Amino acid sequence: MRHGRDSLLMTCRLPLAALLWIPLVLPSIAYAQKALPDLNELAEETLELLNLSRQEAGLNSLSQNKALSMLATRHSQEQAARGRISHYSYEFGLSTERRILISYPNLGRLAENVARNRSVKLLHEALLRSEGHRRNRMDPQFTHVGVGLARANSIALYLTEIFVAAPKGRGLGEPVAFYFDASPGSYEQGDGPLVELGTQVITVGRPGPDDPEHWTVKGIDAYQSGDLQTAKQFFQTSLRLAPDYRFAKYNLARVLLETGVPGDAAILLDELLKDDPSDLVAMATRGNAAILLEDFKAAEKIFRDVLVHRLNDAASWYDLGLALEYQDRLVEAELAYRQALHVDPKLAPAQIGLARVTRH
Repeated sequence: MRHGRDSLLMTCRLPLAALLWIPLVLPSIAYAQKALPDLNELAEETLELLNLSRQEAGLNSLSQNKALSMLATRHSQEQAARGRISHYSYEFGLSTERRILISYPNLGRLAENVARNRSVKLLHEALLRSEGHRRNRMDPQFTHVGVGLARANSIALYLTEIFVAAPKGRGLGEPVAFYFDASPGSYEQGDGPLVELGTQVITVGRPGPDDPEHWTVKGIDAYQSGDLQTAKQFFQTSLRLAPDYRFAKYNLARVLLETGVPGDAAILLDELLKDDPSDLVAMATRGNAAILLEDFKAAEKIFRDVLVHRLNDAASWYDLGLALEYQDRLVEAELAYRQALHVDPKLAPAQIGLARVTRH
């Protein structure tokens, strides 16, 4: 994502993630993989490493939620069976948001990381090096996590992490249902795209052309193939159908930044922040837009505000250093770059920035 970024396509506030969307129903037998004895232990190890990193950053530990872990495990199993990382469930035709909200329809904030590597340690290190994935893992607003792993073979380990913020003053409670309680065919769009799960009647199925998610999905697909202009058109179509659809608005802003239109991106990001001033992902992206617009004082202020909430965000320390460097405040820029490298010693842009401001 969220960020570049195969990570997390989340609901209203995720970085542009590696979501690959094509209608495909695989035989259910493909997912009946035998759980290896070590998968539960590996999930526990993943959670321990995650919470240790949060504690070191001065953040609360996340509570593991059994239902979220079931959702995460099921999605990891699907990815392992397909041999492909995706936030989208091709078997059921459901996005991250739909899969999770079927279980917990009242959530206001959620995110998902997906990744593949050879070990839990390598997964953990890679996720922390990726800006979008790291921000999901270090988000101070999240309270609960689900962790699920699956193997495609002896060396390919698939991980899904689901992050949610429980409603204030209440816990998560019991899940209403699980998306996999219904058969995959139940989610095909047809005459009656409704499925009864538990106490909930859910409208499901691949979103049609009158649904903004349909065009957002196509936009992400185009983005992943490198066709940014087509991605832009699809996100714009989504917003014509639903002008306040945060998911499409954020992803369009990311594409606009990458295609050299930071002014238009800034307008969209300002709208997102007006609606939700606590959206730190949108805030950091707005800081990137300010740098591209050469409004370095504004960028400095934005990243300082972000760092109040994300003190151990190496990417934001780097971006702050860049904003300071462009103002010829080289001593302060050096300190910011050093702080970025203190948090993440392998952050190459910060290494280059530090060399640049200290070479004289």
